[in-house]
Amino acid sequence: MDPQITLQKAIGLFRQGLQFQALEWLAKLLEIQPDSGKAWELKGLIENSLSWQHVSIHSLETATTLIPLSASGQYVLAKNYLEIGKTALGGSVFGILLQRDDIPDRLLPAIAAYLSRYPDFTYLALSAFRKSVKQDPECGDSLLGMAYFMEKLKYPYPQIAGVLRKAVSLDPDNRHYRMALSNVLVQSGLMEEAWQTVREISQSELKQIQCTSCLNKLIHIFTEAQDHSRRDYCLSLLSQLSATETSSTSRLPPDRISQSL
Repeated sequence: MDPQITLQKAIGLFRQGLQFQALEWLAKLLEIQPDSGKAWELKGLIENSLSWQHVSIHSLETATTLIPLSASGQYVLAKNYLEIGKTALGGSVFGILLQRDDIPDRLLPAIAAYLSRYPDFTYLALSAFRKSVKQDPECGDSLLGMAYFMEKLKYPYPQIAGVLRKAVSLDPDNRHYRMALSNVLVQSGLMEEAWQTVREISQSELKQIQCTSCLNKLIHIFTEAQDHSRRDYCLSLLSQLSATETSSTSRLPPDRISQSL
């Protein structure tokens, strides 16, 4: 049995969603090569996909004694520490993970989203978005996420506004960026700039807003600016939304993120 071929076979099965078959191949590999760090890491990742946190931790901890974990392996290990209640250890591993320079772009938003569940680790979520912005300064969504966690950590409004202005400059047609910026500007008492920011949102974009609080904030801005046509249009949208809105929701839409800023 060629260990490399066996490992690749297990990887292929895992990618097809065939976790149990992949684990069978890894078991064969570890029988003849028990010090294969890559096999132990893959085993831990597969076990995590099956929600087997404790055995996943054991496999990944074993892998760390043999090889440096990949960024994905380190993320899974840190996440599972948190999920079994080892909060300090999980936070420590996340902190080490975020110091790496080889984190895939796709993984950083996942790290930030996961850490957002833990108020004590908001600073780490912000760190993830800072790193994401550093890797791709032209990504407006990363800037929006960065601003969101800056607000959670009570950064000064001028600093948050600066981040959001850049997001708007990168994608002027994105209503989420404009609404987030306007909310910060209102909090800063800059009503004129807030109005100038949201007046650029097209009617077709306004019509897509499914958040009563967001519409109320826009109505407030347009009222203060005496922009009666846009105020009335938002009032009509609010009336329509109130008539159809249900009390349940399965996810947090971007408009709600903008609302919280």
